[in-house]
Amino acid sequence: MRSVKNIVLIIGFCSLFCSCAGTIKTVKYSDNISEYKKAYIISAENSQYIKFKPGLIMPTPFVAYVTLPDDAAEAHKIIGNTDVVIKQQLEKYGFTATIGKRGDTPEDFDVIIEYQDTWRWDFKKILDKLEIVFISKDGKIIAQSTYNIYKNKELHNFPTPEKEVPKMIKEIMTGEIKQ
Repeated sequence: MRSVKNIVLIIGFCSLFCSCAGTIKTVKYSDNISEYKKAYIISAENSQYIKFKPGLIMPTPFVAYVTLPDDAAEAHKIIGNTDVVIKQQLEKYGFTATIGKRGDTPEDFDVIIEYQDTWRWDFKKILDKLEIVFISKDGKIIAQSTYNIYKNKELHNFPTPEKEVPKMIKEIMTGEIKQ
């Protein structure tokens, strides 16, 4: 009985302190991003949400928990404050940023920033995927950064825009150009 408790404690410790934050992939198509100073952030019309699906406990000689595949994400009311976090991070790099709606784009901007967020539930709503795209006035993508939760979605650090957006914007602003 004591060894079972020890195993449970070790697994719990590993889950809490060895969890993964996910991955960020950033691609820059222009090295002039630091020259832009006025950003228009198009606030997403909705968030995507992956409904919770419990796994199965398989009665084998060693009890196993099997995670079932996710259903497709569905449109959901806005979750979190991703647009505000993007604005705050851009301002740290000298941008003047405005948040607005698609179609209300002002005349005096250098770059449009769009994003799409996908969430899931794990004791609270957590960020599953976030894509941020920088678009020039002439409609060309100049940079794109995508965060994805780690493949083993059970081991994570409860990602949020506040944790992931700063890393994504930093990669866009300071990373090397990739083509």
